[in-house]
Amino acid sequence: MKKPLLASTAILMLGAAPVMAQSDSGAVVGGTAGGVSGAVAGGLIFGPIGAIIGGFTGAVIGASVVSEASVDYVRTHPTEPVVIEGNLEVGYVVPDAVELHVIDGDPEYGYFYTNDRVWFVKLTDRTVVYSPGIVVAAK
Repeated sequence: MKKPLLASTAILMLGAAPVMAQSDSGAVVGGTAGGVSGAVAGGLIFGPIGAIIGGFTGAVIGASVVSEASVDYVRTHPTEPVVIEGNLEVGYVVPDAVELHVIDGDPEYGYFYTNDRVWFVKLTDRTVVYSPGIVVAAK
């Protein structure tokens, strides 16, 4: 009885509304806020497994900070991939040696490719904010 209840709750969590937060400057911090909020809520309700599921779900849903138009733009404008040493994840500060490419129509975010993935970066502080995963360029 406990397993079906847990599975049902996990499915419901995947369909939850996005968790968004605002900084003092009014900027939306979706992926990070969603991941943290989801992990806390999941951990309180279901323990460690709930924290993992909630954190992942919140981060994925909250990552809608980057517009779909920007994702389409980088998909159709691939760049030469760069090499990044270490773990690359949301919150990583991209070194100055890595060239960030500007997205037409989105002055807040830039992007770069590495390991067959595109990574969106907040241009003001060079912080990685999102990666939609592997992106294949349109022909």
